[in-house]
Amino acid sequence: MWGMNQYRHLSITERETLFLGLSEGKSYREIGKILNRSYRTIGREVQRNSVKSNHPKRVEYFPSKAQKFSEERRKQSKVGKLDDPALSRYVINKLGRHWSPEQIAGRLKRKIPHLSVSPEAVYQFVYNQENRKERFWEFLRRRHPRRQLFNGRKTRNKAIPGRIFIENRPEKINSREEIGHWETDLMEGVKSENECLSVFAERKTGFIQGEKLPDKRPETKAESTIKLFDRKPRQLIQTITLDNGLENYRHQKMAEELRCQTYFCHPYHAWEKGTVENTIGLIRQYIPKKTPLSTVTKSDISQIFWELNNRPRKRLGFLTPLEVFFLETGWVT
Repeated sequence: MWGMNQYRHLSITERETLFLGLSEGKSYREIGKILNRSYRTIGREVQRNSVKSNHPKRVEYFPSKAQKFSEERRKQSKVGKLDDPALSRYVINKLGRHWSPEQIAGRLKRKIPHLSVSPEAVYQFVYNQENRKERFWEFLRRRHPRRQLFNGRKTRNKAIPGRIFIENRPEKINSREEIGHWETDLMEGVKSENECLSVFAERKTGFIQGEKLPDKRPETKAESTIKLFDRKPRQLIQTITLDNGLENYRHQKMAEELRCQTYFCHPYHAWEKGTVENTIGLIRQYIPKKTPLSTVTKSDISQIFWELNNRPRKRLGFLTPLEVFFLETGWVT
């Protein structure tokens, strides 16, 4: 049951009950108790949705007309300020000059206070489905074709069970003191395809491995990870740090099969696993964004990994990840 202080629009059935109560001479409080509504809600409803009668000091309330008045107001309330042609032209003009939404909103408020809009309204205008073909996002500094989610926005993902967050990761992992601690992420191709590249980067050496997956299902990622590490020595796979994508939902299965520990970044804090994020940036030199992964073969991926594992790194004293990995473990993958 809805609380008395939680507002929702009256239904046509409630309006008919209200009409009947008024015709019987009941007070707003009496009608409110019948409808489980505040008497103030009943008073506002009568005041806003009544019509004038022949008597100058009286109004008449009819359910069907009240419903019509309410629906018309709700439609009108959905019309945004940026539906005004002059205002939208102003916003488009400033976007074309590479003003940020915040600058546009702030300047407009300073010049014409009664026409002010919020930065969020400008962003919504840019990313409105009706404006997709105009590609207004290309005027923004980051030029993301889709709205990005940052702090304060809630993830829609299902909660992943058994997560241990990254602040609980031992300091020896953070300081790269020993080998066997991996970070992983998926690199996507184009949105129209399900294929993705599962990438693993070892924190101390920067050594990378992985494979192309047919989809992002949790079972696919778990099985691929287990197969990748299953026959390697125990010291080579001690921990894996992941993000909160649903492809990692089966992390407990991975941990059990590989006898390792998993850790999670906080939502929308991808930089907390910076080793694999930087690695994917290097892979993008070979596979640029929007490249269909269906055109990238297993042989191509092996060659890219070989190139990167044999590229000298400054933080390794200009040794290569493969050289350091071999020196630490004596293992050649």
